[in-house]
Amino acid sequence: MKAFDGVFDAAFAHAQAIVDRLQETARRRAAHYAYGWQTARDLIQVAGSGATLYLMYRQKRLAVPVSLATAAVTAGLTAASTAFDPAPTDDVANESQDGVQFGAPTLLRDKVVNAVADCLPNIAGSVTLAFSSSAQERLTKPMDLLPRDPSVPFTLAEHVRNVSSLYATYTIVGHWLEMLFCQLIKLGVVGGDYDRSNTMLWDWWLHPFPAEGIAGVLIAGALSPLREVLLRRFGGRVAPALALSFLANQVVCTSIDYLTGMVANRNYELWDYREMPFNFQGQICLQNSLVYTAAATLVAWWAYPAREAWLKRLPSDLVNTVYSALVPAYAFLCFTYFV
Repeated sequence: MKAFDGVFDAAFAHAQAIVDRLQETARRRAAHYAYGWQTARDLIQVAGSGATLYLMYRQKRLAVPVSLATAAVTAGLTAASTAFDPAPTDDVANESQDGVQFGAPTLLRDKVVNAVADCLPNIAGSVTLAFSSSAQERLTKPMDLLPRDPSVPFTLAEHVRNVSSLYATYTIVGHWLEMLFCQLIKLGVVGGDYDRSNTMLWDWWLHPFPAEGIAGVLIAGALSPLREVLLRRFGGRVAPALALSFLANQVVCTSIDYLTGMVANRNYELWDYREMPFNFQGQICLQNSLVYTAAATLVAWWAYPAREAWLKRLPSDLVNTVYSALVPAYAFLCFTYFV
């Protein structure tokens, strides 16, 4: 058991770094959160720790340099956050429990102390991996960077990995596409009201939009396979298959938009289509339905199949390492905005 103490201690330190960041962000008010050096620090810290934990589990030698790089970047960004980010604005930071305001020196001192504490788990884990003899004995396997055989079907675990990573990615990418669409509204290319006061859309550009992630999963599970069925049904003819696929995609996308509106937009706080032509209850309208359907069709016919073909060829070790970094980073974003 003693031979594994170093690896266990390092794993515990990196797991602690992830848990600490999630606990901290769960206590933070989203309205008081501002992007800055700390945001980059937190994302890299949890992502690097997640990747290190996976590499340690797989007994890969790469765990040591990844751990050291995570600690170094975290320390650098922590220093930048302490120097350049504004003072905390949370009520917990600004007031003591009895309501007495803290002075500037107290806030600065607390900020420095907290910054140092934030770095300690990653530094402890990295030092343990770098100098522990047990880690050198345990972490002996090299990364397998040979291309995956594309003819081998994905395992169930790989399917789960691919779908969950698709959901996480599309919740962010979908948000950015919404920002682009709103810019087209601002420029007058498409109709609608441009609302720059929507903090969730414009100021929190890492805010996950679950509806877009759900749409991505439905594209992967139903709409992209439907494309293959339709192509076979029409003997490979693209035009009729594409037309029917577009109609099916429109039903799915419009349903998601409407259900999301009925759950989260009953008071029209997020969007209001009541002045748009061909709207229904102000939650959906023909213009946006067509735009979302065009995007879904592009993904179902090109982006998703290309992604699957890419994943079938990439080395499994590389994909799993990236996925292990993505999961805690995405959890951090969800804790920031939803907890």
